[in-house]
Amino acid sequence: MLARELKELIEAHDHRDWVSKFGGIDFDYEEFLKGLTYYTKLESGCFNENPCKGGCQVPGCMIKPCAKERGVEICFECDEFPCKHFSRFLERHPDIIKESEDFKRLGKDEWLRKHVQRMERGYCRATNKYYTTAKQA
Repeated sequence: MLARELKELIEAHDHRDWVSKFGGIDFDYEEFLKGLTYYTKLESGCFNENPCKGGCQVPGCMIKPCAKERGVEICFECDEFPCKHFSRFLERHPDIIKESEDFKRLGKDEWLRKHVQRMERGYCRATNKYYTTAKQA
């Protein structure tokens, strides 16, 4: 996970002292570190072990209770997808509709396998870009 690696690099290079002494910017390192630490946790964000059902932990997110109520792990399994809970997400990621069609065509296991393989090669769904090759387990 990129956040975990960034945190490790920052701590290894002792940036806590470096930024305040030599950075020349008004920067609250402690607040930055709080945010970075949040993103290093496996349950942070939408991509945790139980995506929709597990929820993103964002206060007020209605996807988690909705998925639990409907008994789905991934919203694409729901007959009502896309619903009002996805309106903001769809504004930024209209291509998610194609993803849901691929999910229904391939089935959950094959769809997940495809996405895991892409992520292992450094793909980021949010930006639709490949970054440096992901570390192999």
